[in-house]
Amino acid sequence: MRLRTIEERFGDRVSIERRSFALRPAPDPTAKFRGTYREQGWQRAARLAAADGVTYKMWERDDFPTWSLPALAAAKCAAFQGKEVYDRMHYGLFEAFFTRGMNIANREEILAVARECGLDMDRFTADYESQEGHKFAVEEYEQAVNRFMVTAVPTVFFGDVRVVGAVPLQEYLQVLDTFGIR
Repeated sequence: MRLRTIEERFGDRVSIERRSFALRPAPDPTAKFRGTYREQGWQRAARLAAADGVTYKMWERDDFPTWSLPALAAAKCAAFQGKEVYDRMHYGLFEAFFTRGMNIANREEILAVARECGLDMDRFTADYESQEGHKFAVEEYEQAVNRFMVTAVPTVFFGDVRVVGAVPLQEYLQVLDTFGIR
């Protein structure tokens, strides 16, 4: 939400390039939610997001996503249809997971989000099944880890300045101010 606010506020004066970073790049069948650090992190994120008007829904299902690459690959497939389509899918997946409790590692639920976001479903399904989006998501993940030494989501780079973690909007604005972007 905060980066979306920056895009809306600054328009063409800033360019945000989103890249894939898989918190779980391979399926982890032991991934659970209740009573784990994941639940604590979700609660912390919910408190931070409340300031932006976002209400997190605590995960209630027994099928907590065991990996994050399916959703990242889906977003990459949406990008094949253009930036606007990517943006709809990117935010649609976040909303589906965090506010609606959908399992965005589940193919059918990803397809439902894609339909809701108005994607060309024939093209999206063909791209998703081809694994091209998966390939790009893995490449970006490997680059994030090996080249940029990313270890957390979000990690935002402003030139050589790195901001790690869910920080208040004001922190991003302060960094932009140091670059003369007001």
